[in-house]
Amino acid sequence: MSTCQVWWARTSDASPALDGLLAADDLARRARLRQDGDRRRTTVATAVARSLLGTALGVAPAEVPIDRTCPECGAPHGKPRVAGGPQFSVSHADDVVVVAVHAARAVGVDVEAVARCTPDLAAVLPGHAAGPEALARAWVRAEAVAKATGQGLGGEAAPARVALVDLPAPAGFAAALAVLGSGPVRVHTHDAAGLLAQSSRRLPSATTRSHR
Repeated sequence: MSTCQVWWARTSDASPALDGLLAADDLARRARLRQDGDRRRTTVATAVARSLLGTALGVAPAEVPIDRTCPECGAPHGKPRVAGGPQFSVSHADDVVVVAVHAARAVGVDVEAVARCTPDLAAVLPGHAAGPEALARAWVRAEAVAKATGQGLGGEAAPARVALVDLPAPAGFAAALAVLGSGPVRVHTHDAAGLLAQSSRRLPSATTRSHR
C-alpha cells in the first residue's frame, strides 16, 4: 500500500516571511493577481508545496525546479511537475488551501466550498443528485481525477486504475483526492501551519519580501 501526504493550510497562514520560500517566477505570477485573497492563497499554496518538495529533494524551497509548461502549447499553464521528484497537486477555495504529495504516483486534489456548488453544476455532472453537498462532492471528485490525469473535465474518461478518496475537509467544504495507478492508497493528513513556520525560520532574514 502506498502513502499520500495531504497538507491543509489557511490563507491566514500567509506572511511576508513566506516570500523567501517562493521562486522569482512565483512572485511574478502572484504580482499579476489583482485580489489580495488570490495573492494570499497563491502564497500559502506555493510555500507549502515548495517546502515539501524541497525537503524531498534536499534543496531550498525556492530552488525546486517546478515546471508548468503545457505539453500542447508550451505556455506556462500546464500541470505543475518536478522532473525526477515527487508528484504533487494543489487546490484552494476561499480561505482553505490543500496540497497533496505522493512519492511516485500522479495525484490530483481538489477542495470546494459547498455554498458555491449551485444547481447549474448538475448540467456538467449528469447523473448526480441535486443539492449543494452532493454536487460539491461530485465536483471535487471529478476535478481531482482531471488534475491527476492532467486533463480538463471535458477530456477523456477517467482511467480505470485510480484510487479516489473523499477527504475530511473543514466545515462547509468538500474535498477529494485521486491517485493514479493500481493498488490501495493510505492517506496521511497534516496541518501545514507548523511546516510553514519551520521552513520560514530556516531562511536568512534578507530573503523576506512582502506578500502583498
